[in-house]
Amino acid sequence: HVSITDSLMFNPARADLLPQSSDVLKRVAEVLAGDVQSVKVEGHTDNPPIRSARFPSNWELSAARASSVVRFLSHNTVIRDPSMYQAVGFGEFQPIAENTTRDGRARNRRVEILFSLVE
Repeated sequence: HVSITDSLMFNPARADLLPQSSDVLKRVAEVLAGDVQSVKVEGHTDNPPIRSARFPSNWELSAARASSVVRFLSHNTVIRDPSMYQAVGFGEFQPIAENTTRDGRARNRRVEILFSLVE
């Protein structure tokens, strides 16, 4: 399980990976070169509403961010089988900190990469 804050990966209210995110994701891809059975990428946001033309809610934003990470990993690891990947958007509905503070909101904006190993 790897958790990465969104500020390292994305600009605010965007789902396009930032250039510096590739270094971190390439390290994750090295781990995935082992005996991995599945990879699940979860996108999470804080709770202030987003209403853009592209993302009408935090749910869509979180799902798009998870999909961007899946796309990167599926093209940069030895695991090329798309059926081994899942992209899930949770929006603001699984916070790990209070959304009442700036620090708490920053902690909630994250991408989590969960992988299970072949037994």
